[in-house]
Amino acid sequence: MALIKCPECGKEISDKTTACPNCGMPLRREDRGTYDVTITRENQWFLINPKIKITVDSADEYMIGNDSSIIIPLTTGAHTIVFSSGIRKTQTNIDVTENMNISVKFNRASGELDVNGYKTASQTNSPNVSIGIGGGFFKGN
Repeated sequence: MALIKCPECGKEISDKTTACPNCGMPLRREDRGTYDVTITRENQWFLINPKIKITVDSADEYMIGNDSSIIIPLTTGAHTIVFSSGIRKTQTNIDVTENMNISVKFNRASGELDVNGYKTASQTNSPNVSIGIGGGFFKGN
């Protein structure tokens, strides 16, 4: 038996249990429900346009290029998604209760990653140094 953290309340519990004894959160994937989290990177024109790395719950990693989308199936509950490109990072905490849409783009002025979407709470952890991504503009704007 191993101890794991409950994705809802964070208490340590047995990996054999089907529900958290503290908060009642179902722990089996089939009991929790799985929803699609669609992450869309907005189309931006820059001289240098690197891919953005997406890390979900410090484990699963994905890459997303300019003007593309990815669908990530996540179980009901709290998840942490980190968006990074070079030294720029933005951490987003989400509470998955239904299918969700999240958009990500580079901020032209600061080079930081802007993340927006339903039920998202983001925190940027980037140095205060502006390195510039290259003169860019948003297509269609």
